[in-house]
Amino acid sequence: MRRVAVQQAPTVWRWQGLVALVFTLSPTWGWWLGAPWAALVLGAGVMPVLEWLLHGRGRPLGPAWRWPPGYLRGLVVLVVAQVVGLALVAAQQPWETVVVMALAMGYVGGGSGIVLAHELGHRRSVLDKALARAALVVVGYGHYAIEHNRGHHRHAATWPDPATARQHEGLWRFYPRYFAGVWRQAWRLSSQAATRWHEAGVMLALWLLLLVGLTWWAGAVALIFVLVQAMVAQLLVGAVDYLEHWGLQRRAVGNGHERLGPAHVWDCANPVSELLLFNLPRHASHHMQPWLDANGLQRQPASPQMPTGYAGMVLLAMVPPWFKAVMTKRLVAAAGTPPANP
Repeated sequence: MRRVAVQQAPTVWRWQGLVALVFTLSPTWGWWLGAPWAALVLGAGVMPVLEWLLHGRGRPLGPAWRWPPGYLRGLVVLVVAQVVGLALVAAQQPWETVVVMALAMGYVGGGSGIVLAHELGHRRSVLDKALARAALVVVGYGHYAIEHNRGHHRHAATWPDPATARQHEGLWRFYPRYFAGVWRQAWRLSSQAATRWHEAGVMLALWLLLLVGLTWWAGAVALIFVLVQAMVAQLLVGAVDYLEHWGLQRRAVGNGHERLGPAHVWDCANPVSELLLFNLPRHASHHMQPWLDANGLQRQPASPQMPTGYAGMVLLAMVPPWFKAVMTKRLVAAAGTPPANP
C-alpha cells in the first residue's frame, strides 16, 4: 500500500503543480496567444463553475495538496516578473488591450501573488519574507504584511480589527473602512516597532520607486497598467478578508476577548480553491495554528462553512443583497442568534 502511494505522489504533484503554474502565468500566455482576457475567464468564470460542481469533495482532514517551498517561491518570482514585464510590453499595445491586460494581471496578482505573499510572509526564512514583500510591493500593498501578521492575527473576529466585516456591511461599504484601517494599523505598528527603520514607510517608498521607474522607462501607459492591476489585486484581497470573518465576533472577556476558535472563522471545504489558493480556504486552521505552513492546514468542520469556493464567493459578495440572502441564514445557524453590530 505504501509503495503505491509513493509511486503515485510524483504524478499527483506534476498535475497539481501544472494547474497552479498555468493560472499564475495566464496573463503572459494569454497576451502571447492574443487572448489577454484569459486570466479573467479562468478566475471569474471557469474557477467558480468548478468550485460549485466540486464543493465539499476532497479529503476532509489532512493536507489535500502539497507544494515544495521552492515551487511557491518560484511562483512569486513569476508574478513579480510578469507585473514588470507586462508593464513594459503594455507601452506598445492599444489602450483597450492595456486595460484588459491590467485587469488580468490584477486578478492573478491578487489571486496568486498576494495569497503566496501571505503564505511566505508567515515563514521565518529571510528569503521567504523578502519574496512576500516583493509580491506585495508590486501591487501597492506592502503594508498588508505588517497589519496582517502583527494586527489581524491578534484581533481577528473583534470589531476593532479592520479586516473583520460586520454583519450589516456589504462589501462596498466594507472597503473604505478596511483599506483605511489596514493602512493606519500598519503605520502605527511600524512606528511602535523597535527597529531603526519604519517598515510601512519603506514599503511605500519602494512602491513609489517602482511607479517612477516604470514611468521613466516606458511612459504613462506602463504607469496606468501597474495602477490598474494593483487596484484589482487589492480589491480581491479585500473581498477575501471580508468573507473570512463576516459577521463573526469573539465575546468580550474581562479586558480582552475569548480565545479565537473554529466558530470565529468561515471555512471553505472546496478542493478547487484549496488547489489554486494553496490551502488558504482552510482559514480556521491557519488562525488557530499560524505556525503551520500551507501543507499542514486542515479543514475545520466545526467552523461555519461557505457554500462554495473563494472565487465564487467573491463574485457573490460583489452583489450584497444576494450575498446576505445566502449567508445570513448560515450565520444565524452558526451563531445561534444574529450577532450584535455596533
